[in-house]
Formats: sequence, C-alpha cells, structure tokens
Amino acid sequence: MTARSTASRRPARRAARKTPQQRLWGKDTLAIERMSEEGRGVARREGKIVFVSGALEGEQVSVQCTAVNKGYDEATMIARIADTAPNPERVSPACAIYADCGGCSLQHWSLEAQQQHKQATLLAKLQPMTPLQLEPPILSAGAGFRHRLRLMVTRAPDRRYLLALRQHRSHEAVTLAHCTVANAAVNAAVKALPAQLLNAPDLQGLREIEIDADSDNRIGLCFYFAANPGEKVLAALRTAVLVAPVVALRVRLNAQRKARGESLHDEWGEEEVNLRQELMAEGDLCLRSIPQASEGEPTPAALELRYQPGDFTQTHWQVNTELVARALDWLRPGSDEIALDLFSGIGNFSLPLARHARTVHAFESDSGMTARVTANAQRNGITNVRAVTRNLMAGEVELPRADIAVIDPPRAGARAACEALARAKVKRIVYVSCHPATLLRDAQILQQAGYRLSKAAAVDMFPHTGHSEAIALFQRGK
Repeated sequence: MTARSTASRRPARRAARKTPQQRLWGKDTLAIERMSEEGRGVARREGKIVFVSGALEGEQVSVQCTAVNKGYDEATMIARIADTAPNPERVSPACAIYADCGGCSLQHWSLEAQQQHKQATLLAKLQPMTPLQLEPPILSAGAGFRHRLRLMVTRAPDRRYLLALRQHRSHEAVTLAHCTVANAAVNAAVKALPAQLLNAPDLQGLREIEIDADSDNRIGLCFYFAANPGEKVLAALRTAVLVAPVVALRVRLNAQRKARGESLHDEWGEEEVNLRQELMAEGDLCLRSIPQASEGEPTPAALELRYQPGDFTQTHWQVNTELVARALDWLRPGSDEIALDLFSGIGNFSLPLARHARTVHAFESDSGMTARVTANAQRNGITNVRAVTRNLMAGEVELPRADIAVIDPPRAGARAACEALARAKVKRIVYVSCHPATLLRDAQILQQAGYRLSKAAAVDMFPHTGHSEAIALFQRGK
C-alpha cells in the first residue's frame, strides 16, 4: 500500500469569514439622557445606546450616524431641535476650528461643568472600592496653557508648508494658524515656522513637528521624518529654523506600528509604539518648578529641569507644579526614608522628593531620560538620586527596598510595577493616573495586597477634552 503524504491528511483551510460591515443608519432625532465618561451625550435608538459627540444632557438633537458597532452606535450632533431648550451649561466654542479639530472636543461645554463631570466620574469609579470623599481638585484655566504642541505637516499646491492637527476621529489634517489652548510662545512659533521652512530644501518625508516652549519662552523644535533626509538637508534645516527664539533642535526618524497588549499611549489616547532613530540633537530647554515652602520655612530654590524637545514633560506646567506639591504633601517624605520614583521622566518627582528623603531611586525605561535625571540632579546640587534604566511594563519587576513611592505611568497603567511595590511592602504610594480605567485596575492590585486607598483627587491636565487624570494615595495596613 502506498503511504499517503502528510499533506493529504491535513484539513482544508477554511477561508476566514469577513465580518459584514453594518450599514450606517443616516440621520435621526434623539433625546440625550446623560453624559458618558469622556463627555459625549448618551441617547437610545431602537433600544441601542448611541454616543453623540457635541450633544449635552437634556437636549433634543438631530444627529448623523458615524459608526455602527455590536453593542452601541456613534453619531455626531447636527443641530439642536428648534424650539427646544439647550443645556444651561452649553457655551460657544472659542476655537475657530473646533468643529473639525480632534483636540478640544468639549469646548461646547462650560469648563466648570467639564471639571465637575470629571470629578463625579472619578468618584463613581473609586467609591465601590472604598467609601471616600475626593480631595479638592487640581484645576486649570481653559486657554493658553499648553507649552508644547505636536502638529502634522502638509504641503499646499504652491509648495508651502502647512501646520495642522488631526480631524476628529480621523487621520485627515485640519490646518491651523493659532491654537487657543497653546501659550503665546508656542503660537508665535506656529505662525513663524511655515515661512522659515521655505528656506529649507524640499523636506521629503517630514511628517510632524513638535513645538516646545520652556519657562523662559525659548523654543525647541523636534522634527519627525518618515525617511532619512540626509546630511545636506539636515544642515539646511538647521540654518533655516535654529534662529532666536529657537534654541534647541532635534530630528528623529520615526516609524510607528500599532501596539499589542499593554502599550504606551500618548496624551490624546492614540495607541502606538514609536520606533525612533536620532538624526540630530542640539541645544536644550529648561522648565522651572518652584516648590511650596513648609509653614514657617523660607521658600526653597526653584528646581531647573533641563530637557530636549521631544522628551516627555507634562503639557500643563502650572497644573504639574500643583500636582508635585500635592504628591509631596500626601507622601510626607521623611529624612530617613528611601523613596522610589517609577516612570521618572526627566526627574519631575525625583528631584523634589530628594530634598526631603534620604535616597531616591528613579526608574525610567528610556536611557536618554535616565541620563537627564542624573544631569538634572547634579545641576541642582542634589546628590541622593540614583537613576536606573529599567522596563517597568513587562515581566516581573524587581525594586530595591523603599519606604515610599510615587508612580506616574502611561495610559496602559502599571500592573507589573504595582505588583512589585506590593511585594516590596512600600508604606505609602502616590499614584498619578492619566487613565481612570487602568487606575482602577491597579488600585485593585494594591488593595488585594493590603493597601488602603485613603485619598484621591481629580486633575484637569487637559481642559476641553475627555482626557481625565487623577492622583491617589495608597497606605499599607490600617
């Protein structure tokens, strides 16, 4: 008998079934029952939840369907139905491109109402874990607060460069000349850059530019290319843009891929991993943090945090200063205590902690940022910071013995780091969160390990967006 080949016994591979795309249902009139966590109106249509962008609770609105999903649909408000009352918190958006831009999607809602909603949402998430009242929130002004802005670069038919933001829920560009939430120095750079770029050669592959203004309103620029432009182009670019007030220039080759699992998120909620190659780095910037003085003591000297454009810094520096002060107040670092700063960045929490604790161990996954923590400590005369490069997101994280810790993870949270903190039996932990869902997950890890959530507060780092931040204190034992 002739043996059959192995291949002949393999089952035939079935063609993958394509999920049929559900048809959009077009236009309809809906009544908004409540607000979603991220600030969209919630209605029902034929028994199914519909999230309506631009609508507010209590309003009757005409809508255009934009997406049909298994458990819910999405729509955009077209107009309020005539002769029906608007929500009393509805306001006129200050931004000229509000209707198209994907950044400040809540400008139609009063700032006070947005902030109250974010506080109520945080409280609703945390109260099932432990009954508590929120501490006073850290609030923000509604305009002129961003010291850094990342923009798309497009070319007009006449070859001029245009700076743009992404459209709402799209990768299409919306050209801008002024951003209402950026500060004056950033907006001046937005206005000047297109003309400056005309003095550079054809910048093939230029995709994005990050504009960064420091505490002295000096400007740093970080250019992101999809292909290496070559040394000649880089030299011409340097000549074109490295002119006062621009004092720092960085150029990166930037490839992006979709992240898998627990990945980094940027501040606008995009899920991606950046694979970067440095092509040029010249000059640096400086953000100053003025610590709050203890009662009866003189105000300590301001901390100077040096960094390069493209480094992570909190976008709203005034809110950040208050956030650092709140963290120190809750942690109460003692002169004999060892502190941990996880996801330390350029030393935002490490350096203030070091002025009170015996030793601070700062952990960061980016070796360049780790080097900047060390350099910033030396620049400020601080000798008790130990900066270490370590991946805190994967595998089993090992940490040194410590008494207190501050943790400021990306949107994906810090499951492995929280498990490590629990094993190390750290006494007090301040968790700074930029995503309530992962805060809740990590809080449950700490609670199961014997920690008590004793304080929490909302942080309005990004007004006019559904992006919500928080700070929480966990204490071991009773």
